[in-house]
Amino acid sequence: MIAMMIGKRRRMRATLRRALKDARHVRNLREDLAAPADLERLDAAAGRVRAVLAGGRWAEADSSAGGLAAATAILAPPRAWPALRENLEIVAVALAVAMAFRTYFVQPFKIPTSSMSPSLCGIHYQPQDAPTWLDAPPLRPIKWLVFGAWYVEVRARAPGALRIAETPEGRLALVQGMAHPIPAGLHCRVSTGDRVLPGQVLASGNRIAGDHIFVNKAVWNFRPPRRGEITVFKTDDIRHPQIKTNEHYVKRLVGLPGESLSLDPPRLLIGGRPVGGSAAIARIEAARDGYRGFLATGDYLTGATNRVALGPHDFFVCGDNQANSLDSRYWGPVRRANLVGPAFLVYWPFSRRWGLTK
Repeated sequence: MIAMMIGKRRRMRATLRRALKDARHVRNLREDLAAPADLERLDAAAGRVRAVLAGGRWAEADSSAGGLAAATAILAPPRAWPALRENLEIVAVALAVAMAFRTYFVQPFKIPTSSMSPSLCGIHYQPQDAPTWLDAPPLRPIKWLVFGAWYVEVRARAPGALRIAETPEGRLALVQGMAHPIPAGLHCRVSTGDRVLPGQVLASGNRIAGDHIFVNKAVWNFRPPRRGEITVFKTDDIRHPQIKTNEHYVKRLVGLPGESLSLDPPRLLIGGRPVGGSAAIARIEAARDGYRGFLATGDYLTGATNRVALGPHDFFVCGDNQANSLDSRYWGPVRRANLVGPAFLVYWPFSRRWGLTK
Protein backbone atom coordinates (compact mmCIF):
# COMPACT_ATOMS: atom_id res chain seq x y z
CA MET A 1 0.00 0.00 0.00
CA ILE A 2 2.79 2.41 0.95
CA ALA A 3 4.69 1.50 -2.25
CA MET A 4 1.59 2.30 -4.32
CA MET A 5 1.23 5.69 -2.64
CA ILE A 6 4.89 6.50 -3.25
CA GLY A 7 4.59 5.51 -6.92
CA LYS A 8 1.43 7.62 -7.36
CA ARG A 9 3.05 10.68 -5.83
CA ARG A 10 6.15 10.23 -8.02
CA ARG A 11 3.97 10.18 -11.13
CA MET A 12 1.97 13.18 -9.86
CA ARG A 13 5.18 15.12 -9.20
CA ALA A 14 6.44 14.36 -12.73
CA THR A 15 3.11 15.48 -14.21
CA LEU A 16 3.17 18.78 -12.36
CA ARG A 17 6.77 19.49 -13.32
CA ARG A 18 6.00 18.77 -16.96
CA ALA A 19 3.01 21.13 -16.77
CA LEU A 20 5.25 23.86 -15.35
CA LYS A 21 7.78 23.32 -18.11
CA ASP A 22 5.08 23.56 -20.82
CA ALA A 23 3.65 26.70 -19.21
CA ARG A 24 7.08 28.33 -19.07
CA HIS A 25 7.69 27.47 -22.73
CA VAL A 26 4.34 28.93 -23.80
CA ARG A 27 4.90 32.09 -21.76
CA ASN A 28 8.29 32.66 -23.41
CA LEU A 29 6.72 32.25 -26.82
CA ARG A 30 3.62 34.39 -26.25
CA GLU A 31 4.50 37.03 -23.68
CA ASP A 32 5.05 39.73 -26.32
CA LEU A 33 1.60 39.16 -27.85
CA ALA A 34 -0.58 37.95 -24.95
CA ALA A 35 -2.87 40.12 -22.90
CA PRO A 36 -1.46 41.07 -19.44
CA ALA A 37 -4.48 39.49 -17.69
CA ASP A 38 -3.80 36.14 -19.40
CA LEU A 39 -0.15 36.26 -18.36
CA GLU A 40 -1.13 37.04 -14.77
CA ARG A 41 -3.60 34.13 -14.78
CA LEU A 42 -0.83 31.81 -16.05
CA ASP A 43 1.66 33.02 -13.43
CA ALA A 44 -0.90 32.55 -10.64
CA ALA A 45 -1.74 29.01 -11.79
CA ALA A 46 1.97 28.18 -12.01
CA GLY A 47 2.44 29.53 -8.47
CA ARG A 48 -0.26 27.22 -7.12
CA VAL A 49 1.43 24.22 -8.76
CA ARG A 50 4.78 25.19 -7.26
CA ALA A 51 3.13 25.49 -3.84
CA VAL A 52 1.72 21.97 -4.20
CA LEU A 53 5.17 20.63 -5.07
CA ALA A 54 6.89 22.55 -2.27
CA GLY A 55 4.37 21.78 0.46
CA GLY A 56 3.33 18.29 -0.57
CA ARG A 57 -0.34 19.26 -0.69
CA TRP A 58 -1.21 16.33 -3.00
CA ALA A 59 -4.96 16.70 -2.44
CA GLU A 60 -4.76 19.95 -4.46
CA ALA A 61 -2.60 18.44 -7.22
CA ASP A 62 -5.39 17.67 -9.70
CA SER A 63 -7.12 21.04 -9.35
CA SER A 64 -3.86 23.00 -9.59
CA ALA A 65 -2.75 20.99 -12.65
CA GLY A 66 -6.14 21.56 -14.29
CA GLY A 67 -5.96 25.28 -13.60
CA LEU A 68 -2.48 25.54 -15.09
CA ALA A 69 -3.53 23.57 -18.18
CA ALA A 70 -6.53 25.90 -18.70
CA ALA A 71 -4.36 29.01 -18.31
CA THR A 72 -1.80 27.61 -20.73
CA ALA A 73 -4.49 26.77 -23.29
CA ILE A 74 -5.66 30.40 -23.30
CA LEU A 75 -2.21 31.49 -24.52
CA ALA A 76 -1.73 28.51 -26.86
CA PRO A 77 -5.12 27.14 -27.91
CA PRO A 78 -5.16 23.58 -29.27
CA ARG A 79 -4.78 23.45 -33.07
CA ALA A 80 -6.56 21.16 -35.49
CA TRP A 81 -4.61 18.10 -36.66
CA PRO A 82 -1.76 18.63 -34.18
CA ALA A 83 0.14 15.44 -35.12
CA LEU A 84 -0.02 16.24 -38.85
CA ARG A 85 1.09 19.83 -38.22
CA GLU A 86 4.01 18.67 -36.10
CA ASN A 87 5.17 16.17 -38.72
CA LEU A 88 4.88 18.76 -41.48
CA GLU A 89 6.94 21.21 -39.43
CA ILE A 90 9.62 18.57 -38.91
CA VAL A 91 9.71 17.80 -42.64
CA ALA A 92 9.87 21.52 -43.51
CA VAL A 93 12.76 22.11 -41.11
CA ALA A 94 14.60 19.02 -42.40
CA LEU A 95 14.19 20.21 -45.99
CA ALA A 96 15.41 23.68 -45.10
CA VAL A 97 18.48 22.27 -43.36
CA ALA A 98 19.17 19.95 -46.31
CA MET A 99 18.85 22.78 -48.83
CA ALA A 100 21.15 25.00 -46.79
CA PHE A 101 23.69 22.19 -46.48
CA ARG A 102 23.48 21.58 -50.23
CA THR A 103 23.89 25.27 -51.00
CA TYR A 104 26.91 25.97 -48.81
CA PHE A 105 28.69 22.70 -48.05
CA VAL A 106 28.04 19.52 -50.05
CA GLN A 107 26.18 19.08 -53.33
CA PRO A 108 25.41 15.88 -55.25
CA PHE A 109 26.06 15.49 -58.97
CA LYS A 110 25.84 12.63 -61.44
CA ILE A 111 28.24 11.70 -64.24
CA PRO A 112 26.22 11.43 -67.48
CA THR A 113 29.02 10.76 -70.01
CA SER A 114 32.27 8.83 -70.33
CA SER A 115 34.57 11.88 -70.42
CA MET A 116 36.11 10.98 -67.04
CA SER A 117 36.39 7.25 -67.68
CA PRO A 118 37.88 5.11 -66.20
CA SER A 119 38.24 7.32 -63.08
CA LEU A 120 34.50 8.03 -63.10
CA CYS A 121 31.97 6.44 -65.39
CA GLY A 122 28.85 7.85 -66.97
CA ILE A 123 25.89 5.83 -68.18
CA HIS A 124 27.28 2.78 -69.97
CA TYR A 125 26.48 -0.81 -70.85
CA GLN A 126 27.96 -4.17 -69.95
CA PRO A 127 27.36 -7.42 -71.85
CA GLN A 128 25.20 -10.18 -70.38
CA ASP A 129 23.99 -13.20 -72.36
CA ALA A 130 20.66 -13.68 -70.58
CA PRO A 131 18.78 -12.55 -67.47
CA THR A 132 19.88 -14.10 -64.18
CA TRP A 133 17.99 -14.69 -60.94
CA LEU A 134 18.90 -11.11 -59.95
CA ASP A 135 16.94 -9.83 -62.95
CA ALA A 136 13.65 -11.43 -61.90
CA PRO A 137 11.08 -9.79 -59.61
CA PRO A 138 11.35 -8.84 -56.79
CA LEU A 139 15.17 -8.71 -56.95
CA ARG A 140 15.43 -6.64 -60.12
CA PRO A 141 14.76 -3.28 -58.39
CA ILE A 142 17.13 -4.26 -55.58
CA LYS A 143 19.89 -4.96 -58.12
CA TRP A 144 19.36 -1.49 -59.56
CA LEU A 145 19.26 0.21 -56.13
CA VAL A 146 22.53 -1.43 -55.06
CA PHE A 147 24.56 -1.73 -58.25
CA GLY A 148 22.78 0.72 -60.58
CA ALA A 149 22.42 -2.11 -63.12
CA TRP A 150 19.27 -2.80 -65.17
CA TYR A 151 19.06 -5.73 -67.60
CA VAL A 152 17.97 -4.65 -71.09
CA GLU A 153 17.36 -6.39 -74.42
CA VAL A 154 17.15 -5.12 -77.98
CA ARG A 155 14.53 -7.14 -79.89
CA ALA A 156 13.71 -7.23 -83.58
CA ARG A 157 10.51 -5.43 -84.53
CA ALA A 158 10.16 -7.03 -87.97
CA PRO A 159 11.19 -10.25 -89.77
CA GLY A 160 13.86 -10.36 -92.44
CA ALA A 161 17.56 -10.27 -93.21
CA LEU A 162 19.74 -8.32 -90.81
CA ARG A 163 22.45 -5.79 -91.62
CA ILE A 164 24.69 -4.26 -88.96
CA ALA A 165 26.34 -0.86 -89.33
CA GLU A 166 28.98 0.60 -87.01
CA THR A 167 28.30 4.06 -85.47
CA PRO A 168 30.20 6.20 -82.91
CA GLU A 169 27.59 5.26 -80.27
CA GLY A 170 27.69 1.53 -81.00
CA ARG A 171 25.99 -0.59 -83.63
CA LEU A 172 22.87 -0.13 -85.69
CA ALA A 173 20.92 -3.25 -86.66
CA LEU A 174 18.75 -2.75 -89.76
CA VAL A 175 15.83 -5.05 -90.56
CA GLN A 176 13.61 -4.09 -93.50
CA GLY A 177 14.73 -0.49 -93.12
CA MET A 178 13.86 -0.42 -89.41
CA ALA A 179 16.75 0.74 -87.21
CA HIS A 180 17.55 -1.01 -83.92
CA PRO A 181 20.26 0.91 -82.00
CA ILE A 182 22.60 -1.37 -80.07
CA PRO A 183 24.61 0.72 -77.56
CA ALA A 184 28.31 0.00 -77.23
CA GLY A 185 28.91 -2.57 -74.51
CA LEU A 186 25.86 -4.77 -75.07
CA HIS A 187 26.38 -8.37 -76.15
CA CYS A 188 25.35 -8.58 -79.82
CA ARG A 189 23.85 -12.01 -80.54
CA VAL A 190 23.47 -11.68 -84.33
CA SER A 191 25.60 -10.92 -87.38
CA THR A 192 25.09 -9.32 -90.77
CA GLY A 193 23.16 -11.66 -93.05
CA ASP A 194 21.24 -13.45 -90.26
CA ARG A 195 17.51 -13.77 -90.70
CA VAL A 196 15.56 -12.75 -87.63
CA LEU A 197 11.97 -13.03 -86.45
CA PRO A 198 9.86 -10.42 -84.64
CA GLY A 199 10.70 -10.41 -80.94
CA GLN A 200 14.04 -12.14 -81.40
CA VAL A 201 16.76 -10.83 -79.08
CA LEU A 202 19.45 -8.99 -81.04
CA ALA A 203 21.55 -7.80 -78.10
CA SER A 204 21.46 -7.91 -74.32
CA GLY A 205 23.26 -6.63 -71.27
CA ASN A 206 23.09 -4.31 -68.31
CA ARG A 207 22.56 -0.56 -68.43
CA ILE A 208 24.78 0.88 -65.67
CA ALA A 209 23.86 4.18 -64.06
CA GLY A 210 26.51 6.89 -64.11
CA ASP A 211 28.52 7.50 -60.94
CA HIS A 212 26.87 9.85 -58.47
CA ILE A 213 29.31 12.03 -56.56
CA PHE A 214 29.41 14.49 -53.68
CA VAL A 215 31.22 17.80 -54.21
CA ASN A 216 32.80 19.79 -51.38
CA LYS A 217 31.63 23.39 -51.93
CA ALA A 218 33.34 24.81 -48.84
CA VAL A 219 36.95 23.62 -48.98
CA TRP A 220 38.13 26.16 -51.58
CA ASN A 221 37.11 28.95 -49.21
CA PHE A 222 40.07 27.87 -47.05
CA ARG A 223 42.64 26.80 -49.67
CA PRO A 224 43.17 27.25 -53.43
CA PRO A 225 42.21 24.55 -55.95
CA ARG A 226 44.93 21.98 -56.51
CA ARG A 227 46.21 20.37 -59.66
CA GLY A 228 44.82 16.88 -60.22
CA GLU A 229 41.54 17.40 -58.35
CA ILE A 230 38.35 16.19 -60.01
CA THR A 231 36.44 19.44 -60.35
CA VAL A 232 32.83 20.47 -60.93
CA PHE A 233 32.34 23.81 -62.66
CA LYS A 234 29.61 25.90 -64.28
CA THR A 235 29.59 26.54 -68.03
CA ASP A 236 28.21 30.09 -67.80
CA ASP A 237 31.17 31.85 -69.50
CA ILE A 238 32.11 29.11 -71.97
CA ARG A 239 31.38 29.87 -75.61
CA HIS A 240 31.36 26.78 -77.80
CA PRO A 241 28.68 25.43 -80.16
CA GLN A 242 28.54 22.11 -78.31
CA ILE A 243 28.43 23.57 -74.79
CA LYS A 244 25.18 24.60 -73.14
CA THR A 245 25.27 27.47 -70.69
CA ASN A 246 24.02 27.20 -67.11
CA GLU A 247 25.07 23.55 -66.78
CA HIS A 248 27.63 21.73 -64.66
CA TYR A 249 30.55 19.72 -66.02
CA VAL A 250 33.00 17.39 -64.29
CA LYS A 251 36.65 17.40 -65.38
CA ARG A 252 40.11 17.15 -63.83
CA LEU A 253 41.95 20.37 -62.98
CA VAL A 254 45.33 20.28 -64.76
CA GLY A 255 46.40 23.92 -65.19
CA LEU A 256 46.66 26.67 -62.54
CA PRO A 257 46.57 30.47 -62.80
CA GLY A 258 49.64 32.08 -64.37
CA GLU A 259 50.91 28.88 -65.99
CA SER A 260 51.75 28.23 -69.63
CA LEU A 261 50.42 24.91 -70.96
CA SER A 262 51.24 22.82 -74.01
CA LEU A 263 50.90 19.20 -75.08
CA ASP A 264 53.51 16.65 -76.10
CA PRO A 265 51.27 13.55 -76.30
CA PRO A 266 50.89 11.66 -74.07
CA ARG A 267 52.41 14.26 -71.72
CA LEU A 268 51.07 17.56 -70.45
CA LEU A 269 53.70 20.30 -70.29
CA ILE A 270 53.77 23.28 -67.90
CA GLY A 271 56.19 25.98 -69.02
CA GLY A 272 57.61 23.54 -71.55
CA ARG A 273 58.41 20.90 -68.94
CA PRO A 274 56.58 17.76 -67.73
CA VAL A 275 54.03 18.72 -65.13
CA GLY A 276 55.15 16.41 -62.28
CA GLY A 277 53.87 16.39 -58.72
CA SER A 278 50.43 14.91 -59.46
CA ALA A 279 49.84 11.18 -59.19
CA ALA A 280 46.51 11.53 -61.01
CA ILE A 281 48.05 13.26 -64.03
CA ALA A 282 50.98 10.82 -64.07
CA ARG A 283 48.49 7.96 -64.22
CA ILE A 284 46.81 9.52 -67.27
CA GLU A 285 50.15 10.17 -68.98
CA ALA A 286 51.18 6.54 -68.47
CA ALA A 287 48.45 5.53 -70.95
CA ARG A 288 47.71 2.30 -69.09
CA ASP A 289 44.75 0.76 -67.27
CA GLY A 290 42.20 2.41 -69.58
CA TYR A 291 43.93 5.81 -69.83
CA ARG A 292 45.26 7.06 -73.17
CA GLY A 293 47.43 9.99 -72.12
CA PHE A 294 46.90 13.62 -73.10
CA LEU A 295 45.91 13.99 -76.76
CA ALA A 296 46.24 17.01 -79.04
CA THR A 297 42.74 16.72 -80.48
CA GLY A 298 41.36 20.13 -79.54
CA ASP A 299 41.34 23.33 -81.55
CA TYR A 300 42.32 25.64 -78.64
CA LEU A 301 45.32 23.71 -77.29
CA THR A 302 46.61 21.78 -80.28
CA GLY A 303 50.11 20.55 -79.46
CA ALA A 304 53.66 21.29 -78.27
CA THR A 305 54.07 24.36 -80.51
CA ASN A 306 50.82 25.90 -79.29
CA ARG A 307 51.12 27.26 -75.75
CA VAL A 308 48.21 28.64 -73.74
CA ALA A 309 48.94 31.22 -71.05
CA LEU A 310 46.47 31.25 -68.16
CA GLY A 311 45.37 34.47 -66.53
CA PRO A 312 45.42 35.13 -62.77
CA HIS A 313 41.93 33.68 -62.34
CA ASP A 314 42.01 30.98 -65.05
CA PHE A 315 42.09 27.20 -64.64
CA PHE A 316 42.57 24.54 -67.31
CA VAL A 317 40.40 21.41 -67.05
CA CYS A 318 40.55 18.16 -69.01
CA GLY A 319 38.66 14.88 -69.03
CA ASP A 320 40.57 11.70 -68.21
CA ASN A 321 39.12 10.04 -71.32
CA GLN A 322 40.99 12.33 -73.69
CA ALA A 323 39.63 10.63 -76.81
CA ASN A 324 36.07 11.45 -75.81
CA SER A 325 36.13 14.64 -73.76
CA LEU A 326 35.01 18.13 -74.73
CA ASP A 327 37.19 20.18 -72.39
CA SER A 328 39.56 23.17 -72.17
CA ARG A 329 41.54 21.86 -75.15
CA TYR A 330 38.51 22.91 -77.24
CA TRP A 331 37.11 26.00 -75.54
CA GLY A 332 39.79 27.36 -73.21
CA PRO A 333 40.13 27.98 -69.48
CA VAL A 334 37.48 28.15 -66.76
CA ARG A 335 37.19 31.24 -64.58
CA ARG A 336 37.67 30.85 -60.82
CA ALA A 337 34.16 32.21 -60.19
CA ASN A 338 32.68 29.25 -62.09
CA LEU A 339 34.43 26.53 -60.06
CA VAL A 340 32.00 24.79 -57.69
CA GLY A 341 34.29 22.46 -55.79
CA PRO A 342 36.26 19.19 -55.86
CA ALA A 343 34.54 15.81 -55.97
CA PHE A 344 35.43 13.76 -52.90
CA LEU A 345 33.05 10.77 -52.80
CA VAL A 346 31.26 8.39 -55.15
CA TYR A 347 28.15 7.54 -53.12
CA TRP A 348 26.24 5.46 -55.71
CA PRO A 349 26.16 2.95 -57.28
CA PHE A 350 28.21 0.41 -55.36
CA SER A 351 31.07 -0.52 -57.69
CA ARG A 352 34.86 -0.64 -57.61
CA ARG A 353 34.79 3.17 -57.82
CA TRP A 354 32.54 3.56 -54.76
CA GLY A 355 34.10 5.59 -51.96
CA LEU A 356 36.58 8.44 -51.90
CA THR A 357 37.55 9.71 -55.35
CA LYS A 358 41.11 9.21 -56.52
